[in-house]
Amino acid sequence: MNPERPDDRTILTSSDPEFISELSEYLDVLASPIRLQILSFIGTKPRTVRQISHEIATSYENTKKHLTKLLSLGIIRKEIGVSDEPVNMGQPVFYYKLVPDGLNHAAYNLTLFSQVAGTSNPDLSKQVIAAQTGLHTILPARPGFVIMNGSEQGRMIELTEPVYRVGRIEEGWNGISPEPALLLNDEYRSVSRVSRPHAWVKKQAGFWTLADGNSKGGTYINGRPIGHDPVVLQDGDRIELSPGTLGITFTFHSGNTNPNHTP
Repeated sequence: MNPERPDDRTILTSSDPEFISELSEYLDVLASPIRLQILSFIGTKPRTVRQISHEIATSYENTKKHLTKLLSLGIIRKEIGVSDEPVNMGQPVFYYKLVPDGLNHAAYNLTLFSQVAGTSNPDLSKQVIAAQTGLHTILPARPGFVIMNGSEQGRMIELTEPVYRVGRIEEGWNGISPEPALLLNDEYRSVSRVSRPHAWVKKQAGFWTLADGNSKGGTYINGRPIGHDPVVLQDGDRIELSPGTLGITFTFHSGNTNPNHTP
C-alpha cells in the first residue's frame, strides 16, 4: 500500500467477482482429464508437443492449447533441448516438463481454495472437489510427505508405520528406539536432532496427525504453530519445521485413493 495513496490497495475476498472468475478458470484447468494425463506423462521425463500429442491421442494444435493453459498455472515450463526423435534427430526443439514441486503447490492451492469456496459458493466448491479428485490420480498413491525445499526437494516419504519420530540425522545415533524415524538431511540445521524429535507423526483413528516435540524452532501447519496436542493432517497441508532457510517444508498427501482424507 502506498502511504501517499491510501486507496491504492487490492483486497481479494471470496465475494470478489474478478477473483472468483480467475479461481474458476484455474480449477477448470486442473479438472480436465486430458490435462491431467499430460501432467502424468511429462512427470516421468520432459516431452515435446508431438510426443504429448501422440500419447493423449489429440491433435497437435489442441495439445498446444492444453499446454498453454498448464503453463499459465506455473505447473509446467518450456525449455529448449535437442530432439531424440528419428524425424528430427539432433535438431533444437521445445520440451515441456513439470516445475519442481509444481503438483504439490497445486494441491496446497486447492486446499486454500476450498476454504475460500466454503459453503457460500456451492458451484465453486464442486469445482474444487473435482480438481482435487483429478489431481489425486497423478499424485503419490500412498500417504506421505513431499519435501519442498533444499537438496532433497521432491523427495517422497511414504508413511507405512503407525508412528514416527521426525528429526535431523544424528552422528552416533544407533536408531534403536520403540518407533521408526523420518530422518532429515543435516542441511536442515534448524530442525532438532532425531534423538530428541522435532515432531511426531502418528496415525490415530484412521487419521494421520502431527504434534510438536518441544522443539526450539516450532512446528507449523499452513503457517499456524501447533503444540504437543496432535493435529489431524488434511490433504495438501503445508508443514514447516523451524520456518526459514535452515528449516524444512513438507506437503502432506493422504494418498490418491483417499482424496478427502476420510478414515
